[in-house]
Amino acid sequence: MPSVHHRSPSLKVNQTMATGGTTEVLQEISERYLQCSICLNCFTEPKALNCLHSFCLECLKYLIENPDTETAKITCPLCRRETTLGRNEVEDLSTNFTLSALVEEFAMHEQLQQGQGSEIKCQSCDDTNQATSFCMNCAHFLCKDCQKVHERLPVTKSHQTYTLSQLQSGEIAYKSKLREEPKCEQHPDQNINIYCNTCQQLVCTTCFVLKHQKHSCSDISHAFKKCNQKIAELMAKAEDKREELNNAKTNIAESRKKLDNLFDETNKKISQKADKEVARIREMEQKLKQEAQEIYQDRVKTLTTADDINNTQLRVVELELAEINNLQAEEIKTEILKLKPKLLHNLQEITRRERPQTVPENLHSFDFHESNETVKSLGRLILKDKFKLERQMKRDETQITSVAVFSDNEIVTVESKLGYLKCKQLVSYLPTNNSTSSFISKMLQIQDIANPIKIAVNRLDHLIVLDGSPVNMVKTFSREYQLLHRFQLAVESISYIPVGPTCLAVDDDNLIAVGYMAKGEISLHNPDGTLIRRLPAPMTEDQLVMSNKQIIYWSTDHSTCILVSTDYHGNTVFEVDNSNPRSVCCDMQGNIYMYISSDYKKSTWQGRLLRWGRRNIHQYNAEGKYTRGIIKEDMDVTAMTCTTRGDLLLGGTSLKLYCRV
Repeated sequence: MPSVHHRSPSLKVNQTMATGGTTEVLQEISERYLQCSICLNCFTEPKALNCLHSFCLECLKYLIENPDTETAKITCPLCRRETTLGRNEVEDLSTNFTLSALVEEFAMHEQLQQGQGSEIKCQSCDDTNQATSFCMNCAHFLCKDCQKVHERLPVTKSHQTYTLSQLQSGEIAYKSKLREEPKCEQHPDQNINIYCNTCQQLVCTTCFVLKHQKHSCSDISHAFKKCNQKIAELMAKAEDKREELNNAKTNIAESRKKLDNLFDETNKKISQKADKEVARIREMEQKLKQEAQEIYQDRVKTLTTADDINNTQLRVVELELAEINNLQAEEIKTEILKLKPKLLHNLQEITRRERPQTVPENLHSFDFHESNETVKSLGRLILKDKFKLERQMKRDETQITSVAVFSDNEIVTVESKLGYLKCKQLVSYLPTNNSTSSFISKMLQIQDIANPIKIAVNRLDHLIVLDGSPVNMVKTFSREYQLLHRFQLAVESISYIPVGPTCLAVDDDNLIAVGYMAKGEISLHNPDGTLIRRLPAPMTEDQLVMSNKQIIYWSTDHSTCILVSTDYHGNTVFEVDNSNPRSVCCDMQGNIYMYISSDYKKSTWQGRLLRWGRRNIHQYNAEGKYTRGIIKEDMDVTAMTCTTRGDLLLGGTSLKLYCRV
C-alpha cells in the first residue's frame, strides 16, 4: 500500500503551505532539522554514530581517526563520544532512514512550491508535458494523458494518484516510502523486510539467503514488537532513573538552599562576634588612649610649669644683665665705681638664686608595647623606660657569640662549646608561656651553612650569615631558612697568614657591612654582594652595628678601648673614649647600648686585651652622648641586639631578654 497520510505532521509544513509564508518555513525547517552540522547542507546519505548524532556519509570520512586500521574510530564533533568503525569503516554505520525520508519529503515539498507546480514535468513520457498529478505508488509525476493510461493498465490502475493541487494545498501529505519500505544498501532494488536477531541488522531477502540463513531471523513486525517491549522495559527503568535524578536534584536544591541560609547565618554570627570584638578592642583602645592622654597632660603641665618658672627667672636675669651692660657701655668710670656695691650685690644675687627648674630625666619616656594575647589586653604603656629581666635560659657548656631576632620574636644565635670557639652552630629559640621554660630551643640544621661566625636579620626578615668555612662568604636565607643569595668575600694574607672577616652588620636599607679585625678594615656591600667601598677601621674588634647611616664599632689597642662611629665614607662622626665596651647594639631610634666593664683589671694574652670587674649596660644617644646606665648585669655579655619592640637580648653563657617597663 502506498504511504498516504492526511494532515501528516512529519514536516509540519502542510498547514503552513495553505496559509502562505512557505519559503520562510521551508528554510527554517531545512536549517533546524535537515542540515548536516559539518557541511551545513541538507543531509546526503546520513549515517548515525553510536551517540545517535547523524552526519553525511562523505563528511564522516574526513573525521576518521587511524583509518585503515583496527582502531579506526570517529569522535562526534557535537558530543565528543567515540564510535569504533568496522572493516568497511563509515559504510558499516547505520543509515538514518528517518532523516533520508525527511530529506526526500522536504525535496518534494520544495519542488511543489517552486512556481506552484508550473515547472513540474511528467516523468512517464518524453513529451515534457506539464504534470497534473502524482502517483504515490510509483513516486512519479504524471501528465493528463499518462494519468489516463495509468488508470487503465491492470498493473497500475489500483495505484493511488492525487492532483498537484491536493499536494500543494496540504490536503494530501506526501510521505516517503523509505519510512515503511526502506531499500537495502547492498541491493537497492530489494526492500528491507527481515530482521537478523543474531547480527541485529535489517536485511533484504537476498542478504538473508547469502549471509544470514543460519542466523536467528524474524519478520520486521515481530522484531518491532519485541523491540518495543524491550524499549518499554528500558524506558520504564529510564523513567525511574529520571525520577531518581529529579529527586536528587530536588534534594540538592534543598541542601543548597539550607547551605545558603546557614552560610548567611554563619556570616551574620561572624560579623556579630567581630563587631563585639572590635567594640571590645575599641573600648580597650579608648581606655589606653585616655590613660595616655591623662599622663601626657600631667607631664605637659609639669614641663610647662618648670618652663614658666625658668622664663620668669630668665627675664629678671636678662633685665639686670642688660642694665649692667648698658652702664659698662657708657664707660663712665666714676659712675661705675659709685654703683660698685650695688652692681656686685646684684650679680651675687643672680648667682645665688635657685637653680633652674628641671624635670626628671625619663619624663619624656612614652611608648606602647603590644600584647601577644590580644584577648586579654592590647598592651601596656611604657612610661619609665626601664628594663626588667623578662626571661632567661642558661646554656650548659656553650657560649653565645652572636644573636639576631626576627619580627615574630624567633631568636637565632651562634653558639660554640666553651673552649671550642671554632666549632659553632646555629640555635633557634622561641619564647613560651610555660612557667617551667622560658624558651623552646632547637638546633638549626641548614645544609648551606658550614661555620657560622656572625648573624643578623635585615628589614625583609632575611637571615644574613657570615659563614667562615671552607670559603668566607655572606649568605642570605629566607624566613624558612632557604638560601636566597650568597657572595664570596676577598681573602688576603698578612705575613702569609690568611685574614678572614670577624663581624657583620646590616642597616635599614639592607646594606651589609663586614669587618676585618686583622686588616683594620670594613667592607660595605649592596644586598646582592657588590662592593660599594672599603673603609679604614684600625684596631676593630668583633663587634659591629649600623644605625642612622653610620657604622659603629669598637677598636682596641694595648691600653685603650674606643667606640667609633663613622659615616659610609669613612668620616668619623664621634668617638667615645675609655668606655671599655665588650658588646654593642642599637635600637630603631638610634640609641646605642653598650655592655661595659668598669673598674676593670687588664692584662694581655696573645696580644689581646683581657678585662674583668664590674659589668653594666649603658645607654648613649645617637650622637654618642652618655645618657644613663640601665642594667647591672653579672653575666659576661658577648652578643647583644634589640628587638623590634626595643627590648634587649643579651647572649653569653645564658640567653636573657630584658623588656621595657
